[in-house]
Amino acid sequence: MRINKFAKIESIGIYLPERKISNEELSGIMEYDVEGYLSEKGIKVRHLAAPGESTSDMAVKAAQEALNRANLKPGEIDLIILATDTPDYVTPPTSAIIQHKLGAKNAGCFDLNAACADETIGLVIGSHYIMLDQAINHVLVIGAYGMTKWLDWSKYSDSSSKVLGMLFGDGAGGVILSRSEEPGYLTSKIVGKGEYWDTYGIYLGTASPIDERMIQEKRHYLRFHENQHKVPPDFNTSLWPKLIQETTEKAGHQVEELDLVLLNQVELNVVKETLKNLNLSLEKTHWVADKYGYAGSASALMALHDAIELRKIKSGDLIIFCTSGAGFVISSALFRWV
Repeated sequence: MRINKFAKIESIGIYLPERKISNEELSGIMEYDVEGYLSEKGIKVRHLAAPGESTSDMAVKAAQEALNRANLKPGEIDLIILATDTPDYVTPPTSAIIQHKLGAKNAGCFDLNAACADETIGLVIGSHYIMLDQAINHVLVIGAYGMTKWLDWSKYSDSSSKVLGMLFGDGAGGVILSRSEEPGYLTSKIVGKGEYWDTYGIYLGTASPIDERMIQEKRHYLRFHENQHKVPPDFNTSLWPKLIQETTEKAGHQVEELDLVLLNQVELNVVKETLKNLNLSLEKTHWVADKYGYAGSASALMALHDAIELRKIKSGDLIIFCTSGAGFVISSALFRWV
């Protein structure tokens, strides 16, 4: 099929719940030195969705900001892609709820779950729709995360579970992709490491139906390393640089041409090591977990939003997203800022 139009990032919005919990406060809940462990890793606070606040609620608020910035009305959106592994329900799709709440009556919609890699994949799929379907001109991609609903911080007793459990917060980022006269989206790549599917997750579904005992034992919460299977400590620092290099070269560019590298906002040391392995300076990335926390499927979009607010991005810049999600799935997406 001949591609006769292009896709670009038109605008972005984010939403952060009002309630914040500091490392110091969380230390008291977990009976663990959260501040001592996380301070040098770049996470200082996390936002918590209110008791009655759902993933779709947060997604709609991020989407509304993105629409306002793009000067678009909900009815002008052709497609909504929700990227999350914390949906409102197992079924129906949360994207349908968002479509209704937003009033995007002309938009098709679907959910996408690749854990914390799905925001990047959502940008790719949305761009493909615009480029290949003449009827699609505006796609709303939302990365939303409500993982604290699936945490019991007082439950995690071993140190590795405490370390992982303390990372997560809530929030949403919404991007509007639009038709463009010149290439914005350039290329992408997805890598699967399915042998790590059992390292951590919310293990509910047809393979593990929920029952009364599971609830009593709180096994319906996010679980870590219960079979002692863990990802290698250099998992991201070895895979991210390789994927970034391959993706950049796939588009006919070199890594040194990159202007901004946006990664999961989960550990600053890993981001630093990745940039070092790419022979890029730290000025070519952006970190927001010190003020936003780690919001999973929304984290790289939050970093993009903040970089735009700080005027860190200019026309013509080459920007790459590279994110990992439990399972494990790793994805990249390369854009020219137009």
